[in-house]
Amino acid sequence: MQWTAWIGLALGVVMAATPKPGPPPVILDLGPVVPTPAPTPKSAQRKRLITVLTVQNSAKGETVASFEATDIADEGKDRTHTVASKTYSLADDRPELDDLKHRIMQQIRDLERDLLKYAEKAGPPKERAPMPPQKRP
Repeated sequence: MQWTAWIGLALGVVMAATPKPGPPPVILDLGPVVPTPAPTPKSAQRKRLITVLTVQNSAKGETVASFEATDIADEGKDRTHTVASKTYSLADDRPELDDLKHRIMQQIRDLERDLLKYAEKAGPPKERAPMPPQKRP
């Protein structure tokens, strides 16, 4: 108990002896920041390519197809950088796209047939081992 009193007294003396913080520093307002000018862009050719194609089929016959188109800046010497990217879905219900969607789906079906032939020649998928029956508590 005696130590507690001494510690309390010491803390009180330290707190009383500590100088109080003064006013905050004076800050001069210099106005808005002027950004550094951007460097002159290198000459590049803008190109668009399909970077991702996704086809999700189900055994019931439902298909969802989407793709991503990416615009790149080709600076030459194998140097490119992405400018813009957007994902599109063939499920879009705009009537002006119906003819293109039908043509694309026909080409996808042709590609699927070729991919199935490829998988058969390269070695068909391995069947999964049957799962052992699980005991129920």
